[in-house]
Amino acid sequence: MWYFSAARLGIGSIFLLVASIRDLKTRRVPNELWMVMGSIAIVLLFIELLAVRTWFVDDIDWIDHVSWTHFLIFIPIIVIFSEAFIERPPVYSKGKVDLKVLGWLLLPLIVFVFMLNSLASSLLFWTLVMIPAMMLFAFLLYFFYILYGGADAKAIITIAILVPFYPYIPRVTNWTLSSDLIPMMQTFFPFTLVVLLNASIIVAVFPIGYFFINIFKGDIDLPKMFFGFKKRTRDIEDSFVWPMEYYEDGKLKTELFPRSNTEEKLDSLKKHKRKYVWTTPKIPFIVPIFIGFMISFVIGNPLMYMM
Repeated sequence: MWYFSAARLGIGSIFLLVASIRDLKTRRVPNELWMVMGSIAIVLLFIELLAVRTWFVDDIDWIDHVSWTHFLIFIPIIVIFSEAFIERPPVYSKGKVDLKVLGWLLLPLIVFVFMLNSLASSLLFWTLVMIPAMMLFAFLLYFFYILYGGADAKAIITIAILVPFYPYIPRVTNWTLSSDLIPMMQTFFPFTLVVLLNASIIVAVFPIGYFFINIFKGDIDLPKMFFGFKKRTRDIEDSFVWPMEYYEDGKLKTELFPRSNTEEKLDSLKKHKRKYVWTTPKIPFIVPIFIGFMISFVIGNPLMYMM
C-alpha cells in the first residue's frame, strides 16, 4: 500500500518544512504544529490498520493478520503523546500519591503486558510496540540533553507515530534491504532511528564547514574554530549563539559546548571590555531532521550501504 507511504511523506515534509522555517527564524516551534501533525499521524495509522484488516491483508506479506487487539497500541501512543504537551498534576505532592495520575502513567505498561500476552508471536505487534518505545526514547534524549530543544524531541515523537513502517513508494524509495529483512529492521532499527541517524550525519558536517570558514577569515584557534566563529560581543545578545569564552575570577575560560548562563558570561566579557569572542551557533536541529526525513525516504539507512 504505497499510497500510505506517499501520504506520510507528504504530511511529514509539509509540517517539518513549516517547523524548519519557524526554527530558523525564531528557534521556536509552536506546540500546535506537532499536535496537529501527531493527530493526523494517529488517524492515518488507524485507517491503515483498519484497511489491512478489512481489505488488503494480502498486500503486505509480513503481516499475518490484524486483530482488534493490535488497535490497543493507540492507548500507550496517545498517553505518551499527550505527556509531551499537556501539563498534569504531579504523581506525588504534599506527601500524597495521586492515584488518578499514577493510573494514567501506568496505563501504557498495563496495555503492553496485555498485548504481549496475546500477540507475542505477531511481527506486527513488535513493530507497533516500537512506536511508543521510540517516543520514550525521544524523552530520554531530551532528559539527558542529547536533544537540547523541546521541539526537537517533539519532532522525533511525532515522526515515530507518522512513519511506523519502512516506507515504500515506487521509483522514490531505494532500500538496500531485501523484503525479508524489513520486518526485522522495523523492530530493531525503526525508521525514526534512520531519520535521527541521517540528521546526525548532516550536523556532523558542520564542524568541517566552520573550520574552512575560519581559515578563510583568518581566525585560527584550535579547537574553537571547529565549533563556531568569532563575533562582536555587543552583537551576541541579539543572535542565536552561545559564547564559548567568558571570564571567571579574572581569568579567561573556554567552554566548547555552552548551553547556559549566557547573560552572566556576557556580563563578564563586557566587564573586561572584550570586543570579539568565540561563539557557537544555536543549531536549528529541526532543519537537519527535515532533511534527514526526506533523505531517509529516498536512500534509507546509510549503514546498510556500508554493510
